[in-house]
Amino acid sequence: MASPFRPASPMNLTLRQLEILVAIGDTLSLTAAAEKLGVSQPSVSETLRRVEGELGCRLVDRTTRQLALTYEGQHVVASAREAMRSLAGTFEAIARRGDSMRGRLSVAALPSAVCTLLPPALRAFRDRYPGIAVTVRDALQERAMAMLQDGSVDLVIAGRPDGQGAFAFEEIASDRLMLVVSHRHPLSGRGSVDWSELAPFDFIAMSPSSSVRRLTDAGFIHANLSAAPAYEVDQISCAAALAAAELGVTALPTMTFAMFNADELAMVPLVTPVIRRSIGMAWLKDRPLSASAIKFAAVLRSAGA
Repeated sequence: MASPFRPASPMNLTLRQLEILVAIGDTLSLTAAAEKLGVSQPSVSETLRRVEGELGCRLVDRTTRQLALTYEGQHVVASAREAMRSLAGTFEAIARRGDSMRGRLSVAALPSAVCTLLPPALRAFRDRYPGIAVTVRDALQERAMAMLQDGSVDLVIAGRPDGQGAFAFEEIASDRLMLVVSHRHPLSGRGSVDWSELAPFDFIAMSPSSSVRRLTDAGFIHANLSAAPAYEVDQISCAAALAAAELGVTALPTMTFAMFNADELAMVPLVTPVIRRSIGMAWLKDRPLSASAIKFAAVLRSAGA
């Protein structure tokens, strides 16, 4: 009977193949190796089959319920593990040299993100990469995305963009809409308020260019209410001031509360539905991130963890 393996010949294993071999050696299971790497089990099986075919020997014994490495498999997995360690050391050394790199970075962010998410991230980034000059532009959703498209900024911190086909988006935080009213308003002492209960009251809305406006419109649509506002403003602080003056009620995400004095206001959870806002990093899919932007994205991920 012909052997399923052909004679060994020189070969170059890819980084992914090395990772799969190490995962198989660590787990002794194709399924567990696939789960560990976040790939499908058939792709792990195919990789193993190809490597065995290239090497001309069997690497695992499949006769038991749990895989067992053959003599050759033990040596191959050990070599793959050593190669991965060597690569990791090389990448770490390059990253350390890059810590002192110089450059520029321009970021556009929602005002609420500038007040909450960015300060600790910017401080950590400055401490780690003092040679990179950072420019921050606070802008509403539509303006921030326009700045990204015209190349004015490298990265945007905003809500999930419309027409996401052109953009990559990675969530780093989320918040929820709350009713914001004067302490003297009849709804101020409630444990929660349904969207439908806002019908009798004037509503203070954010402008259509704001990420908040899409969320409040969605709440009214769900409650089958008219979304026509009594007042429409561009700034979160203006909406809060009008509510404090008892000119109406408004709904704002919790992350925006850092942008105004809440002493005269009550914040009540809005339910039926509960509406959450996703905040994350956005960039253009067809424009690779700069080295500075990649480093800043990594700091943002760590800050949001």
